[in-house]
Amino acid sequence: MRNEKPLSELVRLRRATDTFAAESIADSDLEEILRAGLEAPSSYNLQPWRFVVVRDGNQRRKLRMAAMNQQKVEEAPVVIVACGDTLGWREDIEEVIRLGQEHGIGGDVWAQRKRKNVIADLGSHPNMSMWVAKQTMIAATTMMWMAEALGYDTGPMEGFDEEAVRTVLGIPAHFRVLFLLAIGHLRGEDGKYPGRLSPSRTVFADRYEQPFQFTK
Repeated sequence: MRNEKPLSELVRLRRATDTFAAESIADSDLEEILRAGLEAPSSYNLQPWRFVVVRDGNQRRKLRMAAMNQQKVEEAPVVIVACGDTLGWREDIEEVIRLGQEHGIGGDVWAQRKRKNVIADLGSHPNMSMWVAKQTMIAATTMMWMAEALGYDTGPMEGFDEEAVRTVLGIPAHFRVLFLLAIGHLRGEDGKYPGRLSPSRTVFADRYEQPFQFTK
């Protein structure tokens, strides 16, 4: 489906969708959505995200039970389950270095420095769950915006039983299950705008508690 809108309009009009119509997503669009997320920025370019694309009806029914019985999990034709691999960097670092060299980013000295920095940082990182969450959420949010840009509706979710989702989808124990994204076409009316806190509560200039001055 092609119904592309400017990003400023998408940001202003997007609502979390709770009910989806029984209408499929074109394979080409789904692939574009996924590839958009895979191009998201990532610390050290390690890309610790792992995504399970759930389209099978039986799997979506099981996943619904693991996600607080939210009907959109079963209704949406696609649910993307975003995970973070807390150990994957150890396996992927050499491939990431090879890719960097292949694309002309650096030579042997660069490779040695990158390897040393990654091992020093992540080898003793105090909270790898937080680290993979930060990386993965950037990619998952990028997928959400691409889906919206292509004319689809989305329902982001963090309400689920992580261990139950892990069991349904066969996700390894060293992965964190972080985010579910339902994608499809809205059924019924869109949700109402819920409002936002005043920017003076959330945006500051140069230091905390000094509000940023918006011009409008």
